[in-house]
Amino acid sequence: MAVRDIDSEPLALTPAQLQAAIEAARRAADSLKRRSVEQVLATLDRVIVGWLDPESEWRRRATQALPAATGFSPQMIQHGLPLLLEPLRSDAVRSLLDRELGSYRILDVAQGGRRAIGPGLILHVLSGNLPGLAATQIVLSLALRSATIIKSAAGDTVFPALFAESVRAVDPALASGLVVAHWRGGDRAIETVAFGAADLVVASGSDAAISAIAGRVTGRFIGHGHKMSFAVIGAECLADAQGARDLARRLAYDVSLWDQQGCLSPQLCYLEADAAVTPERFAGMLAEALADFARELPPRTLNLDDKAAVLRFRQVAQWQVGRKLLASSDSTDWTISVEPDAEFLPSCLNRCIRLKVVHSMTDLATALAPHRRHIEAAGLAIGVERIAAFTDLLAASGVHRLCPLGTMQTPTLTWLQSGRPRVAEWVDWLATEVG
Repeated sequence: MAVRDIDSEPLALTPAQLQAAIEAARRAADSLKRRSVEQVLATLDRVIVGWLDPESEWRRRATQALPAATGFSPQMIQHGLPLLLEPLRSDAVRSLLDRELGSYRILDVAQGGRRAIGPGLILHVLSGNLPGLAATQIVLSLALRSATIIKSAAGDTVFPALFAESVRAVDPALASGLVVAHWRGGDRAIETVAFGAADLVVASGSDAAISAIAGRVTGRFIGHGHKMSFAVIGAECLADAQGARDLARRLAYDVSLWDQQGCLSPQLCYLEADAAVTPERFAGMLAEALADFARELPPRTLNLDDKAAVLRFRQVAQWQVGRKLLASSDSTDWTISVEPDAEFLPSCLNRCIRLKVVHSMTDLATALAPHRRHIEAAGLAIGVERIAAFTDLLAASGVHRLCPLGTMQTPTLTWLQSGRPRVAEWVDWLATEVG
């Protein structure tokens, strides 16, 4: 059940309306338990295949509606949505369940004296940074045959309802276990119903929002707070211009994709000095690559606050001693601040990156230490002989994902967000000594 019309503003739900929708979803999910997980995955795969077709109704409607709803360009929507949805094919979901639960079939029958059971009702409270994030939560929750509430974020109320509609078009009974709703965060009357009904609440958002929700949930709670990511390039990978230019384009892609709005977007890049390609030359290559992507994947529409933040970021880079500014002219399309220190500072997002020039990567652990709880991923361009040492260093610093540059925002489904399993923490376990 999708509690809104995707072509209008979200409905202002009353607590009674939400309660009725939840009860209907629970009844539908109970009937779904008669299906095998394999059957549910096959249905969900048909939904994803439909979305991956660039000529499909769903892609057409998303490309038309999401730019106005989210600020992202049509080119970004067309390019980025398939990257978010492709990892949700049935083979990948099955592999994830096998990896985290031992076997996806353990959701159907006991194996080795135990069985995994999906929660009766999962409530997902979404953050509003990227369109399309609801698809993962919907697919995984329905794969567990759990009734599912999606609380869409203010930044994207369109995609969750549109995706729910696509599920309904393929399998109305499966979609009946799904509620897509939107309400203002902190609405006590609505949230008392939602938080009280859910067996599990999974929430993403700011640290303050996560703390506020955690104190009001009556069932189990999993919170994903503020996270940020960075890149590292060793001197050995800057031995020649061709290799450096390739790395610059890979880094620029990671910065440009979704305009740094995701937790896997690099906000800083640690660049080892004393390489054949100097930091100044690499910064120029990065500027060229960012300019290319500004044409290929135009930046999102910025509000006045975002524009002001970019201008402040540029002013500091221009006037602070030791820093150098490279920026798009006559626009806020992209900005590079070249900085001669290892201090771990976030950028203001929207394709603004700090290029941190360091003479020794030994300073990295010290710089990362105060930010351990907020670090998510690191994109690496490091010689093979140094990978083991960097893996140890970054793991100890709180990094949960290491990947090559150019792939920072295209993780596999097995990525452990915040270092935690995708679904293994969601399920309940039954130990059985009979049969």
